[in-house]
Amino acid sequence: MKKDIINSLSIKEKLAQMFIMGFSGFELVQENLNIQKAVKMGLGGIIFFANNIKSIEQTSNLSKSLQNMAKIPLFISIDQEGGLVERTINCKEKLEYLTPMALCSTGKVENVKAHTEIMAQELRAMNINMDFAPVLDVNTNKNNPIIGIRAFSNDPEKVIKYSEAVYKTLKENNIMAVGKHFPGHGEAWADSHLEMPAINLDFNELEKIHIKPFKKAVENGLYAIMVAHVHYSAFNQTEKIPASLSKEVVTGYLKDKLGFEGLIISDDMAMGGITRHYEELTACIKAINAGIDLLIFRDSMNIQLLDKLADAVGDGLISEEKINQSVGKILSSKEKYNIIDGLNQEIENLDITKEQIKIDSIALESIKIEKKGDLIPLNKANKVLILSPDKSQIHSYAQDRQKISDFLKLTSCKEVSYSLNPDDIEIQQIKEEIKSSDIVIFISYNAILNQRQIELFKEINKPVIAIAAGIPYDAEKFQKADTILLSFGYKTPALKALASIISG
Repeated sequence: MKKDIINSLSIKEKLAQMFIMGFSGFELVQENLNIQKAVKMGLGGIIFFANNIKSIEQTSNLSKSLQNMAKIPLFISIDQEGGLVERTINCKEKLEYLTPMALCSTGKVENVKAHTEIMAQELRAMNINMDFAPVLDVNTNKNNPIIGIRAFSNDPEKVIKYSEAVYKTLKENNIMAVGKHFPGHGEAWADSHLEMPAINLDFNELEKIHIKPFKKAVENGLYAIMVAHVHYSAFNQTEKIPASLSKEVVTGYLKDKLGFEGLIISDDMAMGGITRHYEELTACIKAINAGIDLLIFRDSMNIQLLDKLADAVGDGLISEEKINQSVGKILSSKEKYNIIDGLNQEIENLDITKEQIKIDSIALESIKIEKKGDLIPLNKANKVLILSPDKSQIHSYAQDRQKISDFLKLTSCKEVSYSLNPDDIEIQQIKEEIKSSDIVIFISYNAILNQRQIELFKEINKPVIAIAAGIPYDAEKFQKADTILLSFGYKTPALKALASIISG
């Protein structure tokens, strides 16, 4: 069947199978005809973002509409990691998840499995068949601006232990897990969405720490891997080229040395790690020649690339044999995950309330009491001032309006939101608020990356409970606090759990 399909496709249609594209809109309308044209032409897959998802039913119907017009059944993909990266943020009725680091904090693999099982049910209910998760990065750099709590840990053994439950549970639910970001984004000092980070670790350290979770996942049957737009001098010393375009990384190491035979997928080719250094066509040619099977573009306006790439094949810049190999792998994986034969299966209704209770229970286990003083359980007779970072300034939480005060239920409590990097004027205003309080609850979010939060904390002259709601390394700066809590996330499940622990 696979061979028959490949032989029936033109070179442009084969190339179309090698693309996963995004678009705007909750339904297929005149404004997104581009993606409809690409799907009818033979596009390999779709990636959904928050601007495609407003309810489970709507997304399911959108998936079905796309599949029904597809020349070849589509990968319907999503970045749904949990806790920080969740594309369902615009849903009216949705599940709120935990970050990988919060799950690791529970110390229980069964919690990761249960959490992933719930997530898989939600994805299946939306007719999504590919998830760009788990994150296999080892977050060794405390100042990493983009990974942080998206990683399970800074310990490769813990990443191996807890990520396995994610990709195996997704597979059990017929959802293709995509481990990322090979060969490891955890030591980066820059965000590859904005620029191309350079990691200058020696080869031995890369293998011993950062590649280790990927190697183990390959041995355990992980079927798809996403490659990072990060330069690694251990692989490419003379040319600053991202791993996603490096033949040494993709073919020489991932395929040949690790023996990986599954799908190899680029990170989004519209990210700054690519666009600030390469013209679109050049980047695609390099990626395909490096060994990438599937290229992600968040915008379907790139459909004209297919004609240019077809010309590049004709000009001998890309071998048709390489195209056929990738398309063969793509079609095989669609058969393996029942995408070709299992379209639009009926999915049981998801009980969001019931499943959220399960997640909230896991969240309670995830909170770490780094330092236990006399302030918890909280004396409700005290006047409490809560200082919390403004969620609207944190991209992943911008749509979330929940506050910890919503769950503490104190009679004398005021919650003040502060800027991620408050200036002197704002800090002075907050100092005035502190004067009338008995106790301060100070919530930070990645304070070691937003140093003015630390300056604000220093000005607190009342007994204080400090909460690191982002990366846990903030706690090092809060040692004067009576109590220090780590939540590894700033969404509703974490806030409920924190409130429960503080209240006693």
